[in-house]
Amino acid sequence: MLNLFLAIFLGWPAILATVVLALIGLFRSDYRFLVATAILAVPFSLVLSGFPFVRSLFFLVPLIPFSAAFALRRGHEMIAWIVGIVYFLAVFLVFLAVLAGNG
Repeated sequence: MLNLFLAIFLGWPAILATVVLALIGLFRSDYRFLVATAILAVPFSLVLSGFPFVRSLFFLVPLIPFSAAFALRRGHEMIAWIVGIVYFLAVFLVFLAVLAGNG
């Protein structure tokens, strides 16, 4: 049962859920979805950064959806979209790294 929870919160289901939540938040212009994205991104970003020995700055990735949510809350939709694209590119980078490791 523990392995199932780890797979859900630290694996690809969590990453895909954050991407979907971020897209919903950006299309609806609702900052609450982006806050949920940032909270859900914390566990897998810590694992991917090499926690507890931080080997990369990937632990800062949840700050990206938080900043997009802040921009949406302030009414700056274009800035939120630009910051959201940076988040999607970070997730895409992880996807490419996983593909390169499997090849």
